Amino acid sequence: MSGVFLSYRRDDSAGFAGRLADRLEAEFGAGSVFRDVDDIRPGEDFQTAIDNHLRAVDAVLVMIGPRWLEARIKDGRRLDDAADLVRVEVATALASGKPVIPVLVGGAVMPGEGDLPSQLAGLARRHAVVLSDDRWQGDVARLVASLRPLLSTKANSGGKSRRLFLGGVLAALGLAVAVLLIPTWRTPPPKAGDSTPVQGRPADIAGRWTASVKYDWGDVHDEVFEFKYLGQAIHGTASYLTGRLTIEQAGVDGEWLRFTTRSHEMLGSDSPRKEVVHRYTGRVAGDSILFTLESGGGYSIHRPVEFVARRVAATQ
Repeated sequence: MSGVFLSYRRDDSAGFAGRLADRLEAEFGAGSVFRDVDDIRPGEDFQTAIDNHLRAVDAVLVMIGPRWLEARIKDGRRLDDAADLVRVEVATALASGKPVIPVLVGGAVMPGEGDLPSQLAGLARRHAVVLSDDRWQGDVARLVASLRPLLSTKANSGGKSRRLFLGGVLAALGLAVAVLLIPTWRTPPPKAGDSTPVQGRPADIAGRWTASVKYDWGDVHDEVFEFKYLGQAIHGTASYLTGRLTIEQAGVDGEWLRFTTRSHEMLGSDSPRKEVVHRYTGRVAGDSILFTLESGGGYSIHRPVEFVARRVAATQ
């Protein structure tokens, strides 16, 4: 069973479709992506094959390039023709109730409901993913992370068995190294949720801190952290992408700072919101904090991210 159905127009985005399909099969295994060029046998009925594959897959990607909407036939737009195969693909996918993700390439913009035939109007309400040439690797990495929890176990494991085995070996080695290193810490990091008042404030974190954070999908964002003491409790905010989040469960123990924040993630406009918990562990050294960020929950799986936050000098 193919894991992903990739719908596209050959004269609009065939090059992008081939490039994306190759990357997805490298991630999820050979045969995990259905494309008409590769997956329809000679002599097989084209529409029957598409219907069968749409029923079998776990998710549908609708690739939209700059000519997808306005592609023409003699009497008007191809999309307005009930026999247009792209229209049939998208309408069948929307009716199936499976995740349908628009993928914008070549500078295309998302069409509005009024631009689409009534059968396809629901596509305009789906959250789109943009794949840009200059950020291709990072954009595709984010798409892969969003698809991973949607695909069947078989599709997830097909192209990953060797990588997962190696990852397991490395994780075991990392755990062994961590066990060896633990005795060298002067003070272990505090546990999340430990709200014991700070004793003597061994690390003074009050104030504003900024950091340039490169996330695991490749994008870089300038983040801001603000901490203050109310009595002996730590309060504040931490920005994440475009939002500012309230810190929770904050604690300082020696040179270690730990806190959490919470955000929400949606795969599309029709998908439920899922909570994502962001856990920050930082080692304070003067006017710098070396952070490790671990995020869990939501639709995506993220690797830990390390970055350095620096104190902003107070203005007089």
